[in-house]
Amino acid sequence: MRIFYLLILLFLQHLSFAQTTRFRQEVNSLDSLLRKTKSYKQQIKGARKQLYQQKKAELLESPDTTFAWQRFLLLTELLDLVKDNHLGFYQRVNYQLFKTREQIDSLNAVGYFRDLPSVNWDLDSLKHELAGKSKGDVEGIFHYGEDFNLGILKTGEQQYMGVVLESSTPYVKPGYIMAWLKEKENNRFSAIYLHPVTKHFNYYATERYANQQLLYSKLYPINYTGIYTKELNPPDYCNLPDTASPFVLSEPMPSVQYVRVSSFSNNGKLKQQSDSLYQLLTRSKPQPYTIFDLRNNTGGAASMAKLYIKWIRQVRKKSHVVILINAYTLSQGEITAHRLSRLKGVVLAGQSTKGMLAYGSNYGRHIPIAGGEFVFYPTDMRTPGMFKFEDIGIKPDIELSNQYDWLKQVYEKWR
Repeated sequence: MRIFYLLILLFLQHLSFAQTTRFRQEVNSLDSLLRKTKSYKQQIKGARKQLYQQKKAELLESPDTTFAWQRFLLLTELLDLVKDNHLGFYQRVNYQLFKTREQIDSLNAVGYFRDLPSVNWDLDSLKHELAGKSKGDVEGIFHYGEDFNLGILKTGEQQYMGVVLESSTPYVKPGYIMAWLKEKENNRFSAIYLHPVTKHFNYYATERYANQQLLYSKLYPINYTGIYTKELNPPDYCNLPDTASPFVLSEPMPSVQYVRVSSFSNNGKLKQQSDSLYQLLTRSKPQPYTIFDLRNNTGGAASMAKLYIKWIRQVRKKSHVVILINAYTLSQGEITAHRLSRLKGVVLAGQSTKGMLAYGSNYGRHIPIAGGEFVFYPTDMRTPGMFKFEDIGIKPDIELSNQYDWLKQVYEKWR
């Protein structure tokens, strides 16, 4: 059943339709921008093009609605037909209205958020039902720090919804719908998240459930930098802390050279730090073991990555090399990990990368679609040969546990 009608059955009590063509304009505008992307041109052909055209025609026949969240959900159905995890889509927000707690309290007092999606259910019964779900199942109860608990439940074939069960913050009420997930395969989804403070919608082309966590559910900008997790304050050895230095050269254990590169940026302070690290590496003496850490690498320029690939080509002749990767290794970080994995004597360890490496953006444009309420972030470049890894990511040769330090795990395997 289409998500629009499913949501009507679940929780719509009062639906008001506007006698305008606003939604049709939004559909045509998003379609026009999407058609210009490299990913659309590569993928939307033959039978897939017919499917896309059929979906667009269905959307154009949908009645216009005054509720922004309904229109947003419907528009993302077009995006879901194009596999491109660099694409972005979000509801525009005026951050000047949310600068202080007093401002936010005032917005709540005047009913600024009255049209938010919500349900009028027996939440205690829902909580009891979800508490019995398997840890390996995305259904269940998730914590958003100590602010509120979110119940993820299945609402249809490959469809999930997140409902607030309990809340300790005045800005999120029990019954609010804060998330929608559409399952792809292998515990991967596309997702829509409602921001806890500004209440705007953000489309995530790729989401993944692993380690009892929705790995990419960070909601910016906000003080809390965590994600939705089934376990409150779980250990996290997969990721580098936010305070970690992006570039590091050290010898943390006997006979081990450790190198961390968290960006391949080709400008600003990050480039300067990268250049300094690379100069140190060219003068360093190889150790019997080398750990090259690409965890949380946010990508960047291929020209910067090539320098490190060149260095590892030389080091591997005298050293055993392990490349650390995780779910937040993305874009050029993933491409680099893949290219390094093809070198003899190099092993990948950790967890599968994000799977957003087939396409990218040179210009970083944020383009409002017709009406100006929603914004599209297009991609404009393609990396040949990487499409087969989109969504899947680069898989490690050795999977590491989230239960204790990854450097120690690698060192123990060597010993």
